[in-house]
Amino acid sequence: MTNAIFASNLTKMKNKQTFALALALVILASFSRLVSHPMNFTPITALILFSVFAFDGKWRIIIPITAILLSDLFLEINAGIGFHSGTWLVYSAYILIGIIGYLIIKKESLIQILFGSISASISFFLLTNFALFYPKITTSNGLGYTHNWAGIIASYTAGIPFFRNMLLGDVIYSAVLFGALVLIKKTVPKLNWLNN
Repeated sequence: MTNAIFASNLTKMKNKQTFALALALVILASFSRLVSHPMNFTPITALILFSVFAFDGKWRIIIPITAILLSDLFLEINAGIGFHSGTWLVYSAYILIGIIGYLIIKKESLIQILFGSISASISFFLLTNFALFYPKITTSNGLGYTHNWAGIIASYTAGIPFFRNMLLGDVIYSAVLFGALVLIKKTVPKLNWLNN
């Protein structure tokens, strides 16, 4: 009986610690998009990869979605840039990143984390820059891309500077988040339950 009570109390404690850590990550991710930074150099992809790895069940989904929605909402309210006609495509890419993280990152391995980060960046770039998802050139100012190979190449070419920043941000922020997890697990034995 005493063991069952201890186990129940331990589960409740872990849930509270998980929530506190999740809340801290959500706040960090939300605010990091709001400070001055190079375009696409954000921790959102790293947060998705980290959340899928470090948390169980619903937290794998709640943490990154909350971070993204809060920061997009704030950006929309303050600058009018949080939501746009391609938001559905960006969020679709985030779902793909979550799947990539779930399939690739199984342990705190530098190779798996690096491969997951690079794969996520490439997938985001390929999906969000695919010209057929954007409107055809129909206005006199020439905005948009033609729906042919030339338009697709033009869209990917225009996206290269953003991809470079995203790749750097994804790798660096993944190293920070996963490195922090390893450090916490080594220095705070009570938190060693995270992803045993």
